[in-house]
Order: sequence, then structure tokens, then C-alpha cells
Amino acid sequence: MKKYPFLAVIILFLVVFSSGCVNNDDSNTTKSYSGNNVSFIYNGTWEIANTSSPNAIVAVGDPNAIGDNNEPYTFVLIQKPNATNSSDLQEVYTENYATLFNNTTNQRVSEANITVDGNKALENVYLTNSSGTQLKMRAVWLTQDGVIYVILCGALPSNFDNEQSNFDLVINSFQAQ
Repeated sequence: MKKYPFLAVIILFLVVFSSGCVNNDDSNTTKSYSGNNVSFIYNGTWEIANTSSPNAIVAVGDPNAIGDNNEPYTFVLIQKPNATNSSDLQEVYTENYATLFNNTTNQRVSEANITVDGNKALENVYLTNSSGTQLKMRAVWLTQDGVIYVILCGALPSNFDNEQSNFDLVINSFQAQ
């Protein structure tokens, strides 16, 4: 290598560059939200979003994925359904989806039992087209301190799988205060 010192520099540069140590991308940054008796961490490139959704506590979304109604196509919305204090999570969840899936614009994709912050949670993934644009939704229902919360994640179907890490960031950091 003494004959070709520039080769060593090039190899070192390629190793550092390919390892990700040279990175000007701020997509790994996060922001935190704390208010309305909830807190969570979300993608640092997202913004607090305006929402007209019933029972909404807060919404965050990708400002680069805005729809015609000026609301993001890629978002997480935290809701606290009415009259759910001391209600049975499974009962409220079942009643909600019995009504939701009576509407032909909504189609169930999957259901699962998951754990969020050590608590049992119910997850429902579905397609909806009620607003004129088809969205794929991931709704996580959980109870904290006797109150039911819904963490509703949505994106265009073509982008939904790519957004799972952003959705998981909010879901896995969510706490009622």
C-alpha cells in the first residue's frame, strides 16, 4: 500500500461511506408530543396536523402527503371515543367494527391481539374509501388507566407498508398521563 497511498484513502472513504457514518439525512430524528393527557414520539419530519375527526385528541402527519381536504394522507390520529371510561375494551371494539363494516366502502384486512406498553391491545387493519380517496388504516385500541384510546394510523395503500416504522414509533411510545 506504500506505493498507492491514494488507494488506501479511497478504500477508507468507501468503508466509512457504505457503513452509514457519513449521513446528512435527518429522517432518523424524532419529535415528542405531550398534551391532552397523552404523550408519544413521532417522525421528526412530520408535523402536528389539523383534524376534524370526532373524538380526536391530536394528529400528526407527513406534510409532504397532503390531500385535497388539506389533511395528510399519511398520519397518526389519537382518539378517545365517547363514553368509554370503565367500558370493556373488547365490547367497544366489537361494536365499533360491526357498524364500520356494515358500510360497503370499508373492507377488513386483518385483526390481531398485540401488546402496547405492557397492556393488551386490539389491532384492526382495513381499507376505507369513505372520503373519496382509498386509505389503508391500522387502528390500535388500548386501555390505559381505565380509558380507551384509539391510535389510528393511515396512508395510501401503495405507501402503507413503508410507513409501518413511523406508525410503530407512535404506537410503541404512546402513554396516557
